[in-house]
Amino acid sequence: MSLPLARDDDFFGPNRRPVGIEPQHLRVINDTALRSRLIMAGIAEGLQSPKGPQRIKSIIRVYPAFDAPRPGNKPRPMRAAAAPSHEPARAAFGLPSVEELNALLSRILQTEREVSHELQGRLSGDIDRLKKQIGSVEGDDFERAFRELEAAMRQRRELAGQIREEAFRRIDADGSFEPRRYLRLISRERS
Repeated sequence: MSLPLARDDDFFGPNRRPVGIEPQHLRVINDTALRSRLIMAGIAEGLQSPKGPQRIKSIIRVYPAFDAPRPGNKPRPMRAAAAPSHEPARAAFGLPSVEELNALLSRILQTEREVSHELQGRLSGDIDRLKKQIGSVEGDDFERAFRELEAAMRQRRELAGQIREEAFRRIDADGSFEPRRYLRLISRERS
């Protein structure tokens, strides 16, 4: 039991954390000789083993009652396309359901609208004022107002990234909104 616990990101490729297994029974093991002895003694089952120079972790499932399936006695796995899956869908791997993702996306859009209204309200007032001012001034005052309007329009374009960032920050801070844990799956960049 002194072996390190296997984490979700230790599993590689098609290998996934088995569903319904106690986390403390999944361990990473680097000693191949010990791994072989544990498997042969019926204490462990090999779940993932690096082949060749790969840098994936070797993972075993520990059977405290010494009742691990014997190597060679396991049925051959069927192809993924032909094998019916009775495991819970992606929730077992930390991925959102369609409903959770829809709730999160709706919340992002709603929060972006609120943040946009707050941040752009003042800026829109300044732009409107400068547009009116440009029509009634001349000379140096015209040049100054025009530069201010140009700066305000540039600021409005840059505000889009700030709105997205602030919306994500607010959603992440709302501990009562459960789907917020999937924010890490969504890029904050605008396309």
